[in-house]
Parts: sequence; C-alpha cells; structure tokens
Amino acid sequence: THRWPVQPHRDTYAAGNLLSRGQEIAVEVDEDEAVDIVLAPGEMSLHHVLIAHASGPNRGHDRRIGIAFRYIPTRLSQTAIAEDSATLVHGTDSFGHFTHEPRPAVELDPAAVEAYRRALALSQRVLHRENAGEGRPATM
Repeated sequence: THRWPVQPHRDTYAAGNLLSRGQEIAVEVDEDEAVDIVLAPGEMSLHHVLIAHASGPNRGHDRRIGIAFRYIPTRLSQTAIAEDSATLVHGTDSFGHFTHEPRPAVELDPAAVEAYRRALALSQRVLHRENAGEGRPATM
C-alpha cells in the first residue's frame, strides 16, 4: 500500500482508538490481502507512513506506546499553521521554516521540557485545525 496515492481519511473519535482524532483510511481494505505481523511484548514495528496498517485491541497488561518520527528536508515548510518547530537531526538549515527545538542538556532539562510543551501545543493545533477553523490539512 506504500505505492498507493494518499488515501482519504475520516475522523471517528472512537473511544477505543488511541489516535488523536481516531483517524482511519476511508477506503475498503481487502482483509484477504492483509499480512499479520504478530509482535511479542516489548517488540516494535517500523513502517512507511503510506503503509495501510492497523492493530487490534491491546490485550496485554501494560500500555501500548506509539511514536511517530517524521523526517523531512529543511526546504519544506508547515502549511497548516503559521509556525512550527522541529529538531534538526543532521546538516544545516538554510531555510528557517521551523523553530529549532533545543537539545536537552540533562534528563528532564527544564528548557527542553518547555520546548516540548510548546511543540505539543503546535502539534495539537495542526491535528485539530479543521475543527478550529484553521484551514486545510497540511501538505508537506
């Protein structure tokens, strides 16, 4: 499915969905074509953003954790809101489209924690912009 064009999504706000808006693709998926990848406790999966993926309920005794990493070149900019922040992981930024997030000096560095809070607030504005009347979805 990573070769498909970007699929339309719908927001379900379903109680059992851990995503911010309960997002899911709004197309039929042929379950006979699906491949199960069963993970043992403590394992993780990495996949391309365009791979259609899903998971059943967490039946374990510990929480399920999801982390999204998005790597983009510095020439790209946020189109959904006027400002955003990012961590420069390699090279230099000659475009300045994002506020640079500080590298923590120590564990729970107060400046880094505050930068995280600001980044989270910006992320929430992007994720919920259509409900807040902030325009069209981001197209990076």
